[in-house]
Amino acid sequence: MEGAIGPVAGSSHHSLFQRMPGSKIISPMTPNEYQYAYNEFMKDDDVYYISEHRRSYDNSEELHNVINKNSDFTLFPISITRFDAEKARLILEKEGYKINIIHQLWIKPFLFKDEWKEALNASKFGGMVLDDDYEEGVASSIAHTMMISANKKVHTMGLDHRTAGFHPDVDNLPPAPEAIAEKIKLIINGKL
Repeated sequence: MEGAIGPVAGSSHHSLFQRMPGSKIISPMTPNEYQYAYNEFMKDDDVYYISEHRRSYDNSEELHNVINKNSDFTLFPISITRFDAEKARLILEKEGYKINIIHQLWIKPFLFKDEWKEALNASKFGGMVLDDDYEEGVASSIAHTMMISANKKVHTMGLDHRTAGFHPDVDNLPPAPEAIAEKIKLIINGKL
């Protein structure tokens, strides 16, 4: 949740739960993903944190990975940033960039699939993990895991490093599509 509702309910807090040994974190955004998360929980004895977002409740579409040959950049969005990453991808593709998007359902345990690693390594300018939590948590952890086994730099983008307030002028919202696209262009042009 976000939008003039203050620091407690603003955006996700799954990074807090990542620190709990043995816990599992999943962030479903589509009908099939919610069903999958429920089924996994029911057949498991581990503690689950289901990181859901109210913007996903109206979504009836499934999200699909897009992997291009000879891509410029690869996005790894988590939670609600998955919808805005799709919009950012379209903005960048209209400008002539080839952008991969690999949607992240599982936050913990995070498994870096071979197909994802190949897509990242084939991306000319690396990748970025997007999150609606603070960058120094889950996003940085996942980016670190990726960089250990890949040959590319993986950036992060999440909430600004400031507290959210109760007024729209002091909100701290997840990255907007335009901000995502702008940061990627800065990376591609060697300015970040």
